Amino acid sequence: MSRRWFSLVFLLCFSCTSLAQTNRLQVAQLRFKQKQYDKVVELLNPYTEQLGTEGFLLLALAYSNQQNHAGEARVLSLLSAKQEENHRWHMLLAQAQLKAASLETVREKERELTTSAIQKLRRVLQLQKGYKPAFDLLVATLLYGRFHSEAREILLEGINRYGQRSELLRALCRLDSYDGFLEQAVTNCRTAIQLAPAYPDNYVYLAQALFDQKELEQAERNLIAAAKRFPKSEFVQWAAGTLFFRKKNFAVADRYFAAAVKLSPNSVRARFGVAQAQYESGQEEKSLENFVKACELDGTTVDVFLAAGGRLKQKGNTKLGELFVRRANTCRRY
Repeated sequence: MSRRWFSLVFLLCFSCTSLAQTNRLQVAQLRFKQKQYDKVVELLNPYTEQLGTEGFLLLALAYSNQQNHAGEARVLSLLSAKQEENHRWHMLLAQAQLKAASLETVREKERELTTSAIQKLRRVLQLQKGYKPAFDLLVATLLYGRFHSEAREILLEGINRYGQRSELLRALCRLDSYDGFLEQAVTNCRTAIQLAPAYPDNYVYLAQALFDQKELEQAERNLIAAAKRFPKSEFVQWAAGTLFFRKKNFAVADRYFAAAVKLSPNSVRARFGVAQAQYESGQEEKSLENFVKACELDGTTVDVFLAAGGRLKQKGNTKLGELFVRRANTCRRY
């Protein structure tokens, strides 16, 4: 008799608990629709050990809408631990960690969150090899975080898996050019250009690799052609200016930098480039306002600005040199 009574009580208690969970979830869903995200958290967060998938996702969304991505990641971590083989939860967890990293002010913590997100994205691809959103996010995260070796490895895997896609070759072209893998850069950039001839950046990276290989004529020829083909690309115009500045052809460099400034007046690199080119070509007075603008946009340019003033004073142009120094000290940022 007592055993039957115990079983009956147990069933009644279980039914009451299930009903309470259902009611709690329904109320939380209503509060979510009303954008009362704090109420959703208040209703669901104390009961994470009882939540089903729907409850976990609702709680995670509430945290996300509060911009509390650490809370969102914590909840999704619990869900992914419960359903370890479900790639969707690892994907959502990685996204939450990346959102949290983007708001993190402590560099070490940001790096820790980013590294964890990378691991989760790798886990997604282990579970679902053809899941392109995870692959794309992994590549973007590695590139943004400057994990260049890992990014190159993943890009090569992507080419083997998805074929020679223009966006993959474009990323490899850029990476190889930056990292000094010059022969690979030339090959990959040329392939990237064949696949996407209307994308201007590939021409710049190709020219950079050729220049670094001391193939100066080829680099110049390619970049001049690109500058003509892409007159509305600030990057291409700036790159052409940089090439001629390195060759100490300051008048031509000035022309390209000026075109870049016209396209993007607040581009630090374009403003700084045109200031230096004008200064070196004997247009010191004209260069002053561009030095000032570049320094206002980026205080790290102040040292070159100050040095330019010092050189003017050494050459005997004390009045203009002092004006340079005074304006540089005014814009200096600490």
